[in-house]
Amino acid sequence: MNFIPKQHLEIGNYIKYIDEILHKCDKGIEYCKICPNEFVCAELEKDDFGLKGSTVSDILTAIQYALNKIPGFLNPDKRENLRTHIKNYIAESPIHERDIWENSILNILLDKKLANQFYKPEAKIGKIRTLLTYNANISFSIYLTCLYPNNNDIVPETLKTLHCGFIPNNTMMVNQFAQRRHTDIIIPPAINHIKYCLEKEMNEILEKCDRNDIGLATALCYYAVLTKSLIPENIAVTGGLDGQGRVLPGASLDSKIETVLRELHFIDKIIIPKGSLLSIPIPGNICIIEVSDLEQAIDSVFKNTN
Repeated sequence: MNFIPKQHLEIGNYIKYIDEILHKCDKGIEYCKICPNEFVCAELEKDDFGLKGSTVSDILTAIQYALNKIPGFLNPDKRENLRTHIKNYIAESPIHERDIWENSILNILLDKKLANQFYKPEAKIGKIRTLLTYNANISFSIYLTCLYPNNNDIVPETLKTLHCGFIPNNTMMVNQFAQRRHTDIIIPPAINHIKYCLEKEMNEILEKCDRNDIGLATALCYYAVLTKSLIPENIAVTGGLDGQGRVLPGASLDSKIETVLRELHFIDKIIIPKGSLLSIPIPGNICIIEVSDLEQAIDSVFKNTN
């Protein structure tokens, strides 16, 4: 399966998707001026952006949708860059539509979510943002949720169960660690009732991601459910976990960090395996936390919540 532009929407790289659209439109802007009610440009038609057509209105609709999906605060420089770029493109839309786009798309960039540097998604028990890489070159983030329902067939309609083949088997190790830390914890009698879920159906994409990259996230999610602990909303995590509780490094760490810097400006702590190779510059507002084992990871995530 080849990665195509519309899949940035499926994996949550919304800013990347918008940037790709604007880049294509820039290359065909003369065609837009000649025929603003027809196709935007031949360049846009070459790739699959998941659009019904490629008129100016179609493209602006796609941009508006993606902007609404950005999960949190977007830094001022990027917002101004998008505002200027999109406004220039709105000027190529039909005259009777321009005020509509001005009042919708551009206002999104100033709303209480994207323009509020203090905005953060709500922290929840058993839900963590993890970083994965598809086909060794396209990185993205996704929320992983751990559930322990009384009836193992009940899963909220908004969640999709992660198939068993992708879930590392670290349940017993987390049980043992939790019991050492919290003597009053009741360990679930049937571990097959534990489910790991995603907010989207992504099994096909996950098949081409490194299974190890999700190991630490599943362990932290399950630990949070056992101890009824909130996972802070400003944390992202990546890395595997072996049978002895050691955190395993993964590939494409630079690309994963770049995803956070581009798409997730409310994230200011990223937990990575100790000894990972990282060659990109890290802004001063981002704290990279290296951990070598499950205990260090738990202390880093829950030190202010337990």
